Formats: sequence, structure tokens, C-alpha cells
Amino acid sequence: MSKKRANIFIYWVPALALLVVGIQFVLCSTWNLTKWKGGGFGMYSEVHYYYHEVYISPLKVSLDSLQKKDANITDAIKNAKRMPSDANLNRIGQLISKYAPGDTISIQIWKPHLDARKARYSRELINQVTIIKPL
Repeated sequence: MSKKRANIFIYWVPALALLVVGIQFVLCSTWNLTKWKGGGFGMYSEVHYYYHEVYISPLKVSLDSLQKKDANITDAIKNAKRMPSDANLNRIGQLISKYAPGDTISIQIWKPHLDARKARYSRELINQVTIIKPL
């Protein structure tokens, strides 16, 4: 193997890997992105976003029955669990507005938090949006 090729493997490949890990760490800590994406470097450092809980109040029917009726609602909830931005929560509000009585809809996404040292389960509010329904 040539010396130039050996230098690439010795120096540039590890440097590139550290750069990718550093970018992932910064994006996860500053932009509230999931640690499961971007190479999976933090894959087992938090509970998968599938287990995030979505609460919508008030609703006339259960959220599970709405998901069975409309695939768009299911997709919107999956997107909001994966990326809990205001835009994704507002999309859920638009889709379920006809099923919610009253003038406002409150949508919350909660993230489970497990503390193994204290053997304690708790939840953390990730994002909350209150939508005022049009008249």
C-alpha cells in the first residue's frame, strides 16, 4: 500500500467519522432532533420516538379510533412524534379539528424518561401547541 493511501486511512477516515459524530451531537442538543437519526450514534441513549405520547384535548372520540378511520391522521401523528415541531402539531390540529368540540384544541407531545439509577419513570413535555379553530 502506498504511503499516500495509508495516510488517508490513518488520518482522514477517523477525522471524517469524528466530524459526523460532532455534527450529530450539536444538532441533537441545539435543534431538539432525535438521536436515532444521523448515523444512529445515540441510538440507545434514549427511548425510541415511537413511544412518545400525543395528548389532544378536547376530543369527542378516542385518538386510536381516529387513526383507524383516517391514514392522514396516523401519518401526521408519526411525523409529530419523530419531529415535534409546531408545524407538525398544527397539521394534526387541522386534521382533527372537526372531531374536537369547543373553540380551541390543545396538542401535547410527551417524551418518556427512564432513570435506571433511581428506578423511576417520568415524562417530559417536548412541545405544546394551542390551536384556535376558525369560525
